[in-house]
Amino acid sequence: MRISSITIIVAIIALLIGGIAGLVAGKGVGLTKGFRAGKEQGRTELLAEQKAAEEQARRVAQEEIARSANPFEQTANPFEGAYVNPFKQEAVNPFAR
Repeated sequence: MRISSITIIVAIIALLIGGIAGLVAGKGVGLTKGFRAGKEQGRTELLAEQKAAEEQARRVAQEEIARSANPFEQTANPFEGAYVNPFKQEAVNPFAR
């Protein structure tokens, strides 16, 4: 049995077409899977960044609330250096300056 040259040419063309189709299909599947994996990784990173920013904002807000929570904490004494005779009929208000 002899194989003709046309049969060999058809077989080579079929192999080339099959190889090209396989490359195109593989590239398409790879791009799709890569896109989905990258999208998921990006979503995970974004959620981590948002959580870190939220935690930092919460920490800053708690520190600010802790600082402003004590209304009696002052840096200067309002009575310092101001002696007033309590028996005189003058109004004594150390906060009015």
